[in-house]
Amino acid sequence: MMSHFSIEDEALLQPMLRQLLQSVKEKITGAPSVECAEEILLHLEETDENFHNYEFVKYLREYISNILGSVIEEETEKCTSAQNQGEGSNYDTLVQHVTKKTRESKEYREMMHSLKNVMMVVVESLINKFEEDQMRYKEMQRKVKTEPPNSYYADNCSDSDSSFNQR
Repeated sequence: MMSHFSIEDEALLQPMLRQLLQSVKEKITGAPSVECAEEILLHLEETDENFHNYEFVKYLREYISNILGSVIEEETEKCTSAQNQGEGSNYDTLVQHVTKKTRESKEYREMMHSLKNVMMVVVESLINKFEEDQMRYKEMQRKVKTEPPNSYYADNCSDSDSSFNQR
């Protein structure tokens, strides 16, 4: 799988990100500051039991695995074969080493670049849709205030008023 995203990927990611944002909306809007909201998002995996069920998270996990899986396997094999040759090491050191090598890889850099680019497009698109929805809502509110009431109901009301007054 290439690290670049297609227009189809962008279209897929939009509803996934929207779903995630709607799910965490209350947590974020309840935050006292932007920094606090960022902290909540950064620790979502620890605090939200549904984290791994979000389509957005599943998509990203698969995407990352497809791009970095072979890099991780290769580095792990190098390390374990070095350990078997007497260069003793423990599991924590292995994880740190593989993580470091993976983050330094060309594949990781390209993946992060592509992810940033596609997410900027997706978020911008979501913001534009949100602003369009807001404009439509304001326009509807304006129409409701300025349009005269339906004459049928107005006539009915005046008829009932006059018959009521005649009694």
